[in-house]
Amino acid sequence: MGLKAEQRQKMILELVQQRGKVEVNDLAAELEVTDVTIRRDLARMSREKLIKKTYGGAVLNSTPELTISVRYRQIRNITAKKMIGKLAAGLIDDGDIIFLEAGSTCYEIIPYLADKKDLTVIVNSLYLMSRLATMPQHKVILTGGQYRPRRMDMVGPTAVGAIAQLSGFKAFTGADDISRTAGISGADVVTVTFAKLICKRASEVIFVGDHSKFDNPALYKIADLNQLDWIVTDKRPSKQWLVAAKENGVKIVCPKS
Repeated sequence: MGLKAEQRQKMILELVQQRGKVEVNDLAAELEVTDVTIRRDLARMSREKLIKKTYGGAVLNSTPELTISVRYRQIRNITAKKMIGKLAAGLIDDGDIIFLEAGSTCYEIIPYLADKKDLTVIVNSLYLMSRLATMPQHKVILTGGQYRPRRMDMVGPTAVGAIAQLSGFKAFTGADDISRTAGISGADVVTVTFAKLICKRASEVIFVGDHSKFDNPALYKIADLNQLDWIVTDKRPSKQWLVAAKENGVKIVCPKS
């Protein structure tokens, strides 16, 4: 089964960021689709100002606003992400220590922290930090590390060293995909390496992701399904998923309707 359009476009954006420029025929070969499909993807991404089309390919858009990668993630499935943010916040109690992964879904948890008391919030993202800055009632720990402008996150030995000294926190983590057999996985090896450590050090691991993340395993594994404690999503999963979650001791939170 081929990749869905959204997955394809996410991979295309990653490749443009890595290489600076991509060609239609190369993308078609790598993603195993036709040139026509790639041109359609590039046209859509160009309309959304994520890339700039060139003759036979595309380059990064030089839009001097919120970084393109973060902007792309922010606008995708925003209604679902806001719903997940509200549901996930229901798992946070006053006085908790939590880690919020540097992603657009965890970004939508933050508004619901305004009514919480005495939280300690660990982040490796200036994107999330910008929203947390409006809540001085909480203690915020910023990991430090090598800053990646396109993701607005911090990774590398400094970030790893900071997390290695911490434990006992609830980790809210996204991923590129979640599978009944492969667990959660990601496409960016640096992000995955950091996420693995987060899962290891956490006392609870809560996966937050919309329905499009299900059953499309990405390249690099983060954690098995039985390493998760909760899955928070925007739609009730299939019967097979409910069975798999129960067998692995994972609780699912989703809208009742």
